[in-house]
Amino acid sequence: MTLVDINGVSVNFPFTPYACQVDYMTKVLSCLQNCQNGVLESPTGTGKTLSLLCASLAWQESKKAQVELNKQAGVAAVLAASGDGDGGREMDKLLSSLSTASGATWGSEQFFVPKIIYASRTHSQLSQAVQELKRTAYNSVKSSVIGSREQLCIHPQVQKLTNNTAKVQMCRSKVAGRHCHYYNNIEDFKKKSDTRTAMGNVVDIEDIVRIGHKTRTCPYYMARELKSDADIVFLPYNYLLDSKSRKTHGVELQGSIIIFDEAHNLEKICEESASFDLSSLDLATAIEETTKLAEKLAEMSSSEMEFSQVEDSAIIPEFTLEDVIRLKKTLLDMEEHLDNVEVSDTQPGRTLPGIFIFELLSKVNINWTTKNDLLDKLDKMSTFLSNDGGHAALNTKGAALGKFGDCLKIIFSQEPADGQLLFSHQQNLSQHFKVHIQTKKGDSKFKKNFDAWSNTSNAEKKERILSYWCFSPGHTMKDLMAHGVKVIILTSGTLSPLDSFAKEMQIPFPVQLENPHVIEPGQVWLGTVCKGPDGATLNSDYKNRSTDEYKKSLGNTITNFARVVPNGLLVFFPSYPVMEACIEMWKSSNQWTIISQYKPVIVEPKGKTAFTEAIDEFYTKMNDPTLNGAIFMAVCRGKVSEGLDFADANGRAVMITGLPFPPRFDPRIQLKMDFLQENRDKFKGLDGNTWYRQQATRAVNQAIGRVIRHNKDYGAIILCDTRFSSTESKKSLPLWVRDQSKVYPNFGLAVRDVIKFFKEAEKNYPCVAPKQHKPTGHSEGGIVTGVSFEPSFSKRSHGKDHVTIQYERASEVICHMPSLKEGDENTVYSQYSHSNRSVLPKKRSLLEALDSSEELSQEPFRSANSMGNKSDIFSQESSSKLPLKKLPGKQKRIKLKPSTSTHGSENFEGPGPSEAETSKNQGSLKEAAVRERSKQAMSSSQDYVNEVRKALSKDQYRQFSDALHKYRKENKIEIVLPVLTELFAGSLELHPLFQKFYRFVRPDHKIVYAQRCYELTGLSCNSSLKHSDCSNNAGCSTHLPRSEVGRVPSTSSDSIKSLTGMIGTTEPRVSGVSAQDNVIKCIVCHQPPQKGLQHECGAVACLTCWVTKVFQVSPERKCLKPGCDVRIKRKHLQLISTIPGS
Repeated sequence: MTLVDINGVSVNFPFTPYACQVDYMTKVLSCLQNCQNGVLESPTGTGKTLSLLCASLAWQESKKAQVELNKQAGVAAVLAASGDGDGGREMDKLLSSLSTASGATWGSEQFFVPKIIYASRTHSQLSQAVQELKRTAYNSVKSSVIGSREQLCIHPQVQKLTNNTAKVQMCRSKVAGRHCHYYNNIEDFKKKSDTRTAMGNVVDIEDIVRIGHKTRTCPYYMARELKSDADIVFLPYNYLLDSKSRKTHGVELQGSIIIFDEAHNLEKICEESASFDLSSLDLATAIEETTKLAEKLAEMSSSEMEFSQVEDSAIIPEFTLEDVIRLKKTLLDMEEHLDNVEVSDTQPGRTLPGIFIFELLSKVNINWTTKNDLLDKLDKMSTFLSNDGGHAALNTKGAALGKFGDCLKIIFSQEPADGQLLFSHQQNLSQHFKVHIQTKKGDSKFKKNFDAWSNTSNAEKKERILSYWCFSPGHTMKDLMAHGVKVIILTSGTLSPLDSFAKEMQIPFPVQLENPHVIEPGQVWLGTVCKGPDGATLNSDYKNRSTDEYKKSLGNTITNFARVVPNGLLVFFPSYPVMEACIEMWKSSNQWTIISQYKPVIVEPKGKTAFTEAIDEFYTKMNDPTLNGAIFMAVCRGKVSEGLDFADANGRAVMITGLPFPPRFDPRIQLKMDFLQENRDKFKGLDGNTWYRQQATRAVNQAIGRVIRHNKDYGAIILCDTRFSSTESKKSLPLWVRDQSKVYPNFGLAVRDVIKFFKEAEKNYPCVAPKQHKPTGHSEGGIVTGVSFEPSFSKRSHGKDHVTIQYERASEVICHMPSLKEGDENTVYSQYSHSNRSVLPKKRSLLEALDSSEELSQEPFRSANSMGNKSDIFSQESSSKLPLKKLPGKQKRIKLKPSTSTHGSENFEGPGPSEAETSKNQGSLKEAAVRERSKQAMSSSQDYVNEVRKALSKDQYRQFSDALHKYRKENKIEIVLPVLTELFAGSLELHPLFQKFYRFVRPDHKIVYAQRCYELTGLSCNSSLKHSDCSNNAGCSTHLPRSEVGRVPSTSSDSIKSLTGMIGTTEPRVSGVSAQDNVIKCIVCHQPPQKGLQHECGAVACLTCWVTKVFQVSPERKCLKPGCDVRIKRKHLQLISTIPGS
């Protein structure tokens, strides 16, 4: 623990705090010491909750010490009067110090220690806060957690119910009838032991439930007992903002300090807590309940039942039949007046001023004078109905009467001040509200049976909904301050812009903070991808998001990023309808299967139970060693984007597919915007359009916060909507990523930078994998098929004549992307496993798979032609050089023997060939080269066509073949280019086929084709680029002979002829040929090369020279040519026999 002095308060922090944490705690203490409200923004992962708890509880300890010292002030006065001046001075000094720590504004309240009320949105967020408190030095303070019956009730019958309202009603019924033995045991438990001693100081909901099971006492009511002596109380927002819930749970606000954590939703929750929707169906149901209630009372009266003789005292009514009849008359009149309001059928509804609700209630004799008696009767009647389980007809259990009572409590929530006129008070309240009456479309599924009291014509009327909507969160915040709250602190990771947020609350917030992050720039990557891999614009606006072109392009974008992003990928959609429409289209077009090939997909459901199951499934997939993580598709403002922890491998990247604007045509949204427009002077310039944009940006920023959860975490933020590229959108991004935002006009560049980011992040910020995985299988003979990464070795058993190698699945990026590894690395990286499959149907050898992965990760601009044939010695080198760890035991040495051909070493000792022999040999070589070129041109065309045929369906291949014939016949690039774009640009796997076709394009079309290929795929076709130029782009364009294409069985001869006829005649010149004798010589031994290999820079050397002078000398592998410092890779070397003119 570290003791930090901040503003005169000694804060005990678990470790040395970061600068941003010190700034945050300084602002918190400034609020507490000066009795000022504060709005504090600190990004997720900066230790916001920890800093908040430590600072506030440290101040509370100082306040406690000051109060205790004030109690001893009398003793100090006595000492001073007796002549002991030193004691008095020491006391004054201590009092002064504590007064400074607690704040001068609290000086008048010498014997009062304020209680801290810590509110958050959900119970899970509260549990996280309690766990943080347990890990601090303040884990001895007395705390309490107030939860719902859903979390705390342990009665078996109540737990079986699925509806929360039903749980509340049954619990109340059993408690009132003394039928819950858990509740009955509380009094006995309190007599035997102290509640706080038995429960502990810092307790969570799980702790209270566990102790409740152990002692057979009710956790729900025990938690309320703990609240009485608690220094800090944890509770959800609605228990604090809703006056009814506040009263039910006994939450006292006088003199308290309220902290709203995760306050980015506070505006909405404040408005909803003061709003309601009451339908004509609710009124009809309430009327039915009063009818059944009257029948029940009449039956009890006619049977002359004596209430005192009833065994169950809970069913004794505390109201008369006259009360029931009077209430029913009120409800019938209310229903009639609601039906009499004129609402146009052509309009979505009718909007009335807030004062209308008081006018409507006054017509049925509900006002400030009669409301208390009416509310009392409603509570008693609903309780009576909930306790009466003997009548099947009473299946609503008084829910409708209870809802009507709740609506009245919201309307009459704030009492008028002494001496204030009722009309003036109603006018003040009404300015925050609007009344909206609309007709519900469609027939009601609930069929009502009306009695003689009801008007039978009501059954033919359409259902109406009376809405009383609050549009000012300041209404609720002012109510809190009116109850004597001392300080309100609002904090979250996404509150900006702070000024407009504070304006809506309509109470002063002198203390404000917009904190930076604790991470370094290299730990986060943010890019706006404007186009998909097929070139289609990514724009999820209202007009474009429903088109098949957009959905297809978005699906291809997710597919490609799912391949290069390690582990967990979170994909956020603007809304449920947009997400469901995209998924439906992807499933119908088989795109869903392609996405699932890389990572299994989990979709966020709407139900609470289904959501819990989805979360469990996601983490199960993440922990499965046979999978490459998982994709969680969710919506902005959903549960996944709000407070869930996707730290480290669980969330390596977040994709935002659009701006989540609220539904513009929703009546409540329109009225909110109109309300702000009418009161923009009151809100200091905040108008409806500004609020509408802020709702979208804050939801995006909240989803972005899922990617970085602590100071060692790293991740990518991918914004897949071109609207994010605007200047206004960039300014709305969180402060900690605003400067790192980059716009990518084409898809290939974005993929390249994402790969580069994860390569560097895994090296610089290693994260230990959550678990070690066992080997997943064997591969005999060291050959692996159907995978696209290099396996790591785990065992080696020796036989007499052979070696059997056991492989385990690669769990790091560098295992299956060898080009990402530079030198020997001992760092343990986070898990990044691919499933055992290949995207293309054909099986590839290990060498091809390695080359493919290396090209994708390290050099996305380099030509895919480098995937050519390699000599046998390179296949051997691949087996011995590339594994990440050395094989155990003895290893077989491979010795290189000189060739016995005429170019062997024995000829180097004798005299050189004569000029005639040299000229003759040169002529023979040139003729052989011409024949070889002609033969290999046909072979290259044949191989390319076979690759295309393997990758495409029959219909697609027919389309490809027709385009080739037309191109050869008409010589127009615009004929074949759109076809190739459609076939190859949509998938990252097919990009090399798009690039390879460059070799068959006619010379006058090559520039246009190369430019188009670069725009769509990010791959370069231009062979004239020097290696030094390409290295700046993390890739190099390499022009290798046309024979360097994987061997595939023969295919259509017509397509081969079409391609062969388009091959140009220009060949690269070999720079290794001497200008004097036109003979190729080794750059090392200066002799005709033995199994010569040429580098891209033109350097030619014998195979033995390359191996002994480069590959076995140092890990740097610098080129042999003077001035060329390029690191040599096998793929950069070309057999000299395939070079024209050799």
